[in-house]
Amino acid sequence: MSPSDPLDLVREFFQALNRADLDRVAALYHPQCIVEHVFTRDGDVYQGRDVVARKWADEFARYVGALQNGRRVEVVRVAGIETGWGWVRADWSSAIADPAADGSRVETTGYSYFWLEDGLIRRHRNVGVETAQAPVRPADKPHATRQYPTKPVVGVGAVVIDERRRILLVKRQFEPLAGQWSLPGGALELGETLEAGVAREILEETGLVVDVGPMVEAFDRILVDEVGKVRYHFVLVDYVCRIVGGAMQAGSDVVDVQFADPGDLGSLHVAAKARDVIARALAMSEREAS
Repeated sequence: MSPSDPLDLVREFFQALNRADLDRVAALYHPQCIVEHVFTRDGDVYQGRDVVARKWADEFARYVGALQNGRRVEVVRVAGIETGWGWVRADWSSAIADPAADGSRVETTGYSYFWLEDGLIRRHRNVGVETAQAPVRPADKPHATRQYPTKPVVGVGAVVIDERRRILLVKRQFEPLAGQWSLPGGALELGETLEAGVAREILEETGLVVDVGPMVEAFDRILVDEVGKVRYHFVLVDYVCRIVGGAMQAGSDVVDVQFADPGDLGSLHVAAKARDVIARALAMSEREAS
């Protein structure tokens, strides 16, 4: 069954691409779908689910994902388009390799247009440029005012669990929580998906590359000053994450980074709410492993 929300359906499409799940990719297309400029170095137009499925089968057979953990594409934004109901735009960067050609890579940045009909992809068109640059990021992203904001600031965080069931912590450099150990994370940027924001914040703060898993919890944190005026108001969304690359080092906004055993969180003065989120994430990962 496909998601009813168009944005969620497009996210699932890219997740299936990263798994090279041909059956799921094909199932998300409408029987009378039309795709344009979708396949590697192929500017043709193809019609019909069966034809498109065969093209994806050829694509998966020839190319493998060349991003971290074998992924093909990193999606940095999925957004609805105001010009018409059912239209969705996704911004992304992609890297694939051809094992038969000495592993030669094709790196692309671009975006896709999708038109959804009856809960399936009716039209799909890619616009991309081959490049060796770093993954594209949405442009013109002003930083939200965190102290005394005019509206809540959306923050993303991660419970990163290593193979020894330890938790990744950072020591904050700035308020709030300056000098305290906490979960890594930060403010979501304009035009950035929650998952992309989590991955970016972890890389910036800890040097680690992660796969973003399921959401653990969403909650708010409001701090007021001595006269009762709101100084901070965060809406926080935390995810379970798994390390797939990078090298651990303290980065932006933090003075130290470490892995800690869950039993040591109290002695490190990790906030009670963070400990609750960690406990829930550990339980989720245990259920997934069983």
